[in-house]
Amino acid sequence: MTDDSVRVSELHDALWAVLWNRRYDDVDEPVWLPEASYWGILAFVRDIDAETLLCAIDTGEALVVFRCTGETAPVGSRVRVLPAARDHWRVAEFVAMGLSIELRFDEQTPADDVTWTAALRSGLDRLRDALDVRRDRVAARRAQLGVLNEPPALEQIWREQMSAINDRVTFATEYTPQEHAALARARAKGARSADEEERKIVAARKRRFEERGNDEIAQFRETQWPAVRDAATAELKKYADYRTEVVRLEDALQRLRGLAMRAGNCASALDRIERAGFHVRGLTVDASRFEEPEYAEELLRSIELLHAAIAQRAQTSATSFSAYRAPTAGPSVTPPRL
Repeated sequence: MTDDSVRVSELHDALWAVLWNRRYDDVDEPVWLPEASYWGILAFVRDIDAETLLCAIDTGEALVVFRCTGETAPVGSRVRVLPAARDHWRVAEFVAMGLSIELRFDEQTPADDVTWTAALRSGLDRLRDALDVRRDRVAARRAQLGVLNEPPALEQIWREQMSAINDRVTFATEYTPQEHAALARARAKGARSADEEERKIVAARKRRFEERGNDEIAQFRETQWPAVRDAATAELKKYADYRTEVVRLEDALQRLRGLAMRAGNCASALDRIERAGFHVRGLTVDASRFEEPEYAEELLRSIELLHAAIAQRAQTSATSFSAYRAPTAGPSVTPPRL
């Protein structure tokens, strides 16, 4: 990547410090293919020139070194690297830490300052308290709303009213005693006379039913339906508002439960992060912003990424970085324990 011997030596020492901290014996080179893709923790970024970067990704199985172009992400970010121009790569996606955390894996001395984790622990405790308060407040509001049944739709109400009018008109236009008597006399005269009389009586009742029904429906539509419709519309709007707020509250409760679970996991992760001995430069925790969902997410995401950045491989057998350091050229060297 470069013929500058001073730059080569500087990058070599820094990269081998990363190997020591990530517990690998040597770096791997990626196989450039158009469909290749690498996911992992960004462990190292240095400029080679104005357009080229030297990046190292810890994939969990190897420390892979890339010649990258374009913009990259902060060290400690979870990144996805894709092919760019031939033998070049680019950071296509990344999830970066927040809180102004600057993580370094190229330090050659063990980290003896873990006071920065106290700020994260204090911030996490305040966040958990704030989540408890918000969850109680949201749960109280949800309990206050209670349960509201969905009111019938306007179409259903109209059908019910029409059915009631139909029943009322049917009862009001039943056969009269005179019609029953006329039908009985016609049946006494014979089947032909009975059929003719029955057709006349049925037709007369049908006319009464239609006329009375049309009058009842017209009167209902003009005098009663506007009030019924407005009342039903108001109930439907009330239920829609209720449902909207219930859905919002349930979503908020679900989100708060998820955040509380993540916060509990982060509290356990902080102990492991403290033992990992990270070199951290810069950290800002603003307790006044824990009510902001974005800031709470930033705090939890940062702790989760720190936990993901803990080296997963077993401890190296070398006693120190100076014993572990491999030559600039040639195979990697892992000296025996002294």
